[in-house]
Amino acid sequence: MNVLDHPVASSGWPAQPFGAVKTRGTSPNWGSAVIAQTSLARVDLLRRLIVPAGDDEVVISHISRGRAGHGPTESQARKAGYAVCVHLDDLASYDLWSDERHCASPPLPSGTIHISDMRHIWQADIQSSFQVANFYLPQSALDEVIDEQGSRGTAALHCPIVEKRSDSVVTNLAMALLPALMHPEQASKIFLDHAWRALTAHLLKAYGSPDARPQIARGGLAPWQERRAKEMLLADLNGNLTLPDLAQACRLSCSHFSQAFRRTVGCPPHQWLLSQRVERSKELMLNSDQPLSEIALDAGFADQSHFTRVFSRIVKTSPAAWKRAQER
Repeated sequence: MNVLDHPVASSGWPAQPFGAVKTRGTSPNWGSAVIAQTSLARVDLLRRLIVPAGDDEVVISHISRGRAGHGPTESQARKAGYAVCVHLDDLASYDLWSDERHCASPPLPSGTIHISDMRHIWQADIQSSFQVANFYLPQSALDEVIDEQGSRGTAALHCPIVEKRSDSVVTNLAMALLPALMHPEQASKIFLDHAWRALTAHLLKAYGSPDARPQIARGGLAPWQERRAKEMLLADLNGNLTLPDLAQACRLSCSHFSQAFRRTVGCPPHQWLLSQRVERSKELMLNSDQPLSEIALDAGFADQSHFTRVFSRIVKTSPAAWKRAQER
C-alpha cells in the first residue's frame, strides 16, 4: 500500500487525475490510467492509496477543487482497466471527449457514478468546482474476481456518464474510504483488500456483461476453517494479513472466503479484527498499568487517536471513561 496526501497544491509533482487515478509505471510521469489529467497546482486536495491487486494495483483517490475555472486537461495513455468516478458534489459544467470525439456532458448531481473504459483516450474541460472519489480497477483485478467466482466470459463494465446513474453502494463505499485516505496508517491491508474486492464484485453484478457476472457463493466456513482464520487474525492484531493469506489457509478463493466468513461470524474479517483489538485493549486496561498510548499499540492500533476513535464507536464510550467505570 502506498499513499500520497497533498491538501495543498504543489506544481512540482507529476500530473494527477480528474475522474480517475494513476498507477505507478516506468515512465517519468508514472504511467497513466486517468480520464483527464490535471496538475496539483490546479486542485485543492488530492489524496491517494495504492493497493496491490495480484500483479497490478488498484488505486483509490479523493480529489477536489472548490472554485470554478479549472479548464482543459491533458489526455492519458490507454490502459487495460476501468476508472470508476463517484461525484461527491455537484458537477455543474464541463465538456468531455473520448478518442477526440465530443461526448454528451450533462450536469451531474452529487451521488452520480460513471465508469470509463481506459482503453480509450479521455479529455475534459472542467469549468465548475468538483469533488470526486475515484477507483482505478485494472482488468486483471476484474478477471481475478470473475475466476474466483467460477464465472465465464470477459469481465467488462458499462456505465456511461450520460446515464447519470446513482449507486448508493458505490457512493457509501467511497465515503467509508475517505478516512483511510486521510489516515492511511490506520487502514489495515485486510480492510483494503475487502474494499476493492467487494467493490469489484458489486460492479460486475450491477454493470458487468451477463456472462461475466459473479455467482453468489453459498454456505459458511467449516469449523476448522473458522478456527484457523480466527487464529491467524488474533496472531497479527496489526492487520498485516491479507485476504489471500486467510483464504489460502482455508483452501478457498478470496471471494468465497469473504462471503463464507461473513455468513459464519456475522461480519467481515476486518470488522471482526477490530472487535478483537478492542477486547485486547480491555484486557490490558484491566490487568496492566500501561498508559493508553502503549495499550493502543499493543492492541494493534496505529496510535492512541485511532484506538480512541474505534473503541468509542464500538463500546459507545471512550477508553478512559470505560477504564474509570471498571475501577469503581
